[in-house]
Amino acid sequence: MTVAPERREVVIAGGGFAGSILARALHAEGRDVLLLERDRHPRFALGESSTPLANLALERLAVRYGFGDLWDLAAHGRWRRRLPRVGRGLKRGFCFYSHEPGETFSSGPASGRRLVVAASPDDDAADNQWLRADVDRFLFERARAEGVDCREETAVEVVSVPHDPGEGPVRLWAGDLGVEAGLLIDATGGSPLAASLGAREASPRLRTSLVYSHFAGVAPFERDEAWPDSPFPERWSASHHLLEEGWMYQLRFDDGSVSAGFLLAEDRLGSADAVFASLLDRYPSLAVQFADSMPLRPVASRTGVAYRRDRAAGPGWLLLPHSYAFADPMFSTGIAWSLLAVERVADLCRKGLPATGGLERYGRLIAAEADHIDRLLVAAYRLMPAMERFTAAAMLYFAAASFDELRQRLLDAPSDGWCWQGFLGAGDARVRLFEELDERSAAEGESGSLTEWVGPAIERWNLIGLLDPRRRNAYPVDLEDMERRAARIAAGLGLDAAELRRRWPRLRSPDLMP
Repeated sequence: MTVAPERREVVIAGGGFAGSILARALHAEGRDVLLLERDRHPRFALGESSTPLANLALERLAVRYGFGDLWDLAAHGRWRRRLPRVGRGLKRGFCFYSHEPGETFSSGPASGRRLVVAASPDDDAADNQWLRADVDRFLFERARAEGVDCREETAVEVVSVPHDPGEGPVRLWAGDLGVEAGLLIDATGGSPLAASLGAREASPRLRTSLVYSHFAGVAPFERDEAWPDSPFPERWSASHHLLEEGWMYQLRFDDGSVSAGFLLAEDRLGSADAVFASLLDRYPSLAVQFADSMPLRPVASRTGVAYRRDRAAGPGWLLLPHSYAFADPMFSTGIAWSLLAVERVADLCRKGLPATGGLERYGRLIAAEADHIDRLLVAAYRLMPAMERFTAAAMLYFAAASFDELRQRLLDAPSDGWCWQGFLGAGDARVRLFEELDERSAAEGESGSLTEWVGPAIERWNLIGLLDPRRRNAYPVDLEDMERRAARIAAGLGLDAAELRRRWPRLRSPDLMP
């Protein structure tokens, strides 16, 4: 750099939702922040399905920093009423359907080929599918309006990185501007930037490809068969269609458009639109759905969906989760995991730039969580051909996620905050639970041993009545039923019954931010 470089305390590369929210939080903490986006908003992005744990993180960030817009983004009713121009879709929960090539889908005896798990009691409190072009642009513009130095169409190129703590700043080009950063945060979501920081590629266990687009005119899947036991209209879900080749996701937005894509265990020859059409043709119920559809953007493909780096932090830099690792979108873990990391980085930078110990702690936890998520998803892929066995893997996810949701709503936060507890139990005994699922899914044998194991295995964390045969694989969020289970919930959370009753209203967050 021949011209004197500009010195900045924190540089964030990547102006998606995580980078923009983090920039705002750090700015509110008094840090000098430069936020750089390679493209110009609005730009297309995947990673669209939120969850209750993501919404809890949004609410915590909203309350801490006074970000009322984040509070509104955390529930469908609040978002629809107060941010109507930001695109979104109602998400009431998760649906899984197991298909056979050439056969019209049938839920089978006792709904054995279908699994439905609600995430909210009603539409107003529900999760959302995020129309990322709208959401990312909105949050980037909010960061700019609050005083963050935000620049679009600005690529980042790393010039030098310190080898040891205290050795000096990270030096980089931001477009044609030379910058020295006390801390460089990679929020790009898997770009080559991480490699230039010294985070080398590692081998992911999953190897999948993706064929995807947004579509208009996609018919609801459940239109030809009414399932009276369903806790919500199943079109308003993160819909997963389990196939011989992999699986298909469908996420419906409130404007009627649908984000859809096939995650495939093997690469397929041909153009993206031809591959997409050929897969629809193999599954009659999906073909009927898409018969009158039209892509709103060209159908695209991506190989090497899963990726991993060998470390998430080093002297003067760190990676947000999806710059470090990604396995699969099967259980919508991405937004929640990213927001937990935003909370952690804001916490580390509260009194200035993080010390070496803080960066190392962050890196260890992100790595442990990536391993934890990977075990779940690798097992889900192995078990996908047999719906009964796949459901066993899903029950581990829903038990772990619902336990954390109840804990975060009903208990007081630990001294260092919920964000440092480990995503989906990555810091507690659930690590061994996910490890055993991984081991059992890899072992030869019939479905009996796995399906018989899962109930006792999740008992400690199953506070919402999963695996109840009376539910016929359709699990609502039933607050009255939960009240009947109050003694079980209180014991599971370490509360007495009277204290649980006092805290029960916390299960519903208020319409207006406290």
